[in-house]
Amino acid sequence: MTETELSELGFDFSIKPSSMPEFSDILLEFNGKAVDPDSDNDEPVATVNGHRLDITLARQHYKNLQELFDSISPEIADLGEHIISNNNCFVECCSKDEPEETPCSSLVYIDELVVKPEYRGRGIGTEMLRRMSQVVDMNRALVALKAVPILDDESDERTDELKAQLKHFYSKIGFRHGGAHYMVKDARDCYTQRQRAMAEDGAN
Repeated sequence: MTETELSELGFDFSIKPSSMPEFSDILLEFNGKAVDPDSDNDEPVATVNGHRLDITLARQHYKNLQELFDSISPEIADLGEHIISNNNCFVECCSKDEPEETPCSSLVYIDELVVKPEYRGRGIGTEMLRRMSQVVDMNRALVALKAVPILDDESDERTDELKAQLKHFYSKIGFRHGGAHYMVKDARDCYTQRQRAMAEDGAN
């Protein structure tokens, strides 16, 4: 899709406290969708959903981050094994490829990003993530997801080719491997954070 065609899609994003009451002060849920106004039905052509965990605040209430991760979801628990060190979450590298470890203030975990088969290859998935970064606070965040293909039909199989295609897509937009199935990204490499950084540099 061209930039004009992408702008003609209807995008809608929402963010709210977690539906799990015990985590509502540190965990947010976000959802987004894209709708094609020219489509014959109202079904979204793409959806994204996930969680934002305030790690700075969580560390004030929980002595063990991994135990907290274990309580939220199996995927986040598994991810914690790869990103938690000395009871802190670390951004493994930063935008300028400097050899530093930056503690994460938050974790933005993408539970699911789905684009309908007939709309794939048009840049919609990338646009969904760009718009997500405008809605969700990405300050000193680690963005992560499990790069496992979502099947369109129960009879489909998650072949090695499908997995490779998906990981290639995320690699192109700055994600890197974080464990066997996870992809992670320093939020400073996300669109909105780059724009803010350039604006701040221009103001100084």
